[in-house]
Amino acid sequence: MKLPLVIRRYEWKLAYILAWGPYIALYQITNRWLLFEPTVLPFSALDRAIPFLPELLIIYVSYIPFFFWTAVRSENDREANRIFYGTHLQLLLCVPFFIFVPVTMPRDLYYGDQIYGWVDTFWRWFDSPNNCFPSLHVANCLFFIEVNWRRQLRILHTLAAVAIIVSTLAVKQHYAVDLLGGVLVHLVSCSILARFEICGPDSRERN
Repeated sequence: MKLPLVIRRYEWKLAYILAWGPYIALYQITNRWLLFEPTVLPFSALDRAIPFLPELLIIYVSYIPFFFWTAVRSENDREANRIFYGTHLQLLLCVPFFIFVPVTMPRDLYYGDQIYGWVDTFWRWFDSPNNCFPSLHVANCLFFIEVNWRRQLRILHTLAAVAIIVSTLAVKQHYAVDLLGGVLVHLVSCSILARFEICGPDSRERN
């Protein structure tokens, strides 16, 4: 089965933000306007054992530039589209859980103005704690490990992705079970994506 090229490898890097605009919008909509009351899960033994390390919030938030960096380094149109399709597929696999069985993290137990002030306020606004399960952070980062493994500095990018995944627990943004859900989303999305071939002339071939 074939998938068409829907975006290009853009020279104007900000175009990637526009290309992923619907992705960001869908995530924000499912995170803010809930149809059902979100569930607070009991902490597992692992959740209780991992200390709260607010200093690692900067690593957790680095997921955003890491996402952008992975996309803008696409070598050609097909790779850019594979990242586009892969990330959107992972989001679509998560959306039914976000809508029908939303899971929330009791951030009020940990966060307040005494932690990061305006940074914490911004993060609460940007990422309300309602889309915990499955972890899209984990699913995306595992996908990005695979993408970046074929590029230079593969070890550095892998360590960055692993650090982001670990930080999700240490800054109390996710339960341990959310990470398992993210792993499953990644495996399912890779299985589906492997069945498709991205077709169409690369922009360099058209020039």
